[in-house]
Amino acid sequence: MDAEKAFALALLGVGLYASLLVVWPFFTYLALAVLLAYTLFPLQRRLAPRIGPRKSAAVLMAAAGVLFALPLALLLRVVVQQALAAVESVRSADLGAEVESVRQLVVDAVGVDPLEYVDRALEEVAGLVQSGVTRVVGEASGVLGGVSKLTLGATIFGFTLYYLLVGGESTVAWVRDVTPLPERVQDELLAELDRLTYAVLITTLVIAVVQAVLTGLALFVLGFSNVLFWTMLAVVFGVLPFVGSMFIWLPAGAYLLLAGRLLGGAALLVYGFGVVNLTDNYLRPVVGGRSARLNPAVLVLGMFGGLLVFGFTGIFVGPIVLGFTRTLVRVVAREYG
Repeated sequence: MDAEKAFALALLGVGLYASLLVVWPFFTYLALAVLLAYTLFPLQRRLAPRIGPRKSAAVLMAAAGVLFALPLALLLRVVVQQALAAVESVRSADLGAEVESVRQLVVDAVGVDPLEYVDRALEEVAGLVQSGVTRVVGEASGVLGGVSKLTLGATIFGFTLYYLLVGGESTVAWVRDVTPLPERVQDELLAELDRLTYAVLITTLVIAVVQAVLTGLALFVLGFSNVLFWTMLAVVFGVLPFVGSMFIWLPAGAYLLLAGRLLGGAALLVYGFGVVNLTDNYLRPVVGGRSARLNPAVLVLGMFGGLLVFGFTGIFVGPIVLGFTRTLVRVVAREYG
C-alpha cells in the first residue's frame, strides 16, 4: 500500500468517526425517519409519477402526521382520564368482608398491605402517563442557542424523512455505486436487508397489538373498568418479547384472587399463560421467521440488546443489525473464503 492510499484511508476513517460523533446524539430520530421512510416508500413510488416526488413526499408526511399524531393525542387524553379514574376507583372502592379478610391475612402474614401497593402503582402509572410528554421534553431538552434538543431532533427527523422519500432510489443507487462488491452480491444483501426490516417491523407491531387486544377483551369480559387504558398500556409493554402484556393481566389476575373472585382470577391467569403468551411463541417465528428467514432467537436477542444499546429504536434496529451481519458472514465466507 503506497503512502497516498494509506493517507486516503486514514482520512476516510477520521471522517467516518467524526461523522458518527455528529449524528450519534440524534440516532433515535434518524432511525425513526429511516424506518418510517421504508414504510411509506411503496406509496411514494406510486404517487410520485403523478404529482412529482417532492409533492408526494410532502403529502405522505402530512398524511402520516394526521393519521398518527392526531389520534395519538386524542387517545392520550382519554388514556390519562381513564388512568386517573382507575386510581380514584381503587381509592374509593368499598371492600366487602371477603376482600377485607384476605387483605388482613396478607397483612398478618407478611406485614404488607397489598392494596396500598396496588393503589400506589396505579397512581404512579397515571402520573407517568399524564406527565409523559412534559417529562420527555424536559429530559430531552439540551438548550443550544435557545432551541431544545427535542426541537432539533424533530427538525432532523422531518428533513431526513422528506429527502429519503424524495431521493430514496438515488440514495440506494449511490450506495451501490460506491460499494466495491459484485452486483449480484449487492442484490442479495439488499434483499436480505429488506426482508429483515419488514419482518422486524411487522412482527413487533403485530404481536404487541394482538396481545393487547386479547388482554383488553379478557379484562372487559371480567368487568374491569378503564379497559382502553389497560389495553393501550398492554400495547406499549407488548413491544418487549416474552414480557409483553403479562404486566397487565398477571397483576389483574392476582387482584381478582385477592378480591375473592377465585374463578375469574384463575381463569384470567390460565387465559394469559395459555392464550396471550402463546401468541408470542407462535406469531414471532411465523411472522418474523418465515418472512425474513430469521431465527426467532436472533430476533429476540437483537431486540433486548438493541434496547440496551440504542434505546427504544433498538428494538427494531438490533435484530436488523444481527440478521444483516449473519448474512454478511455467509456472503464473505462464500465469496472470499
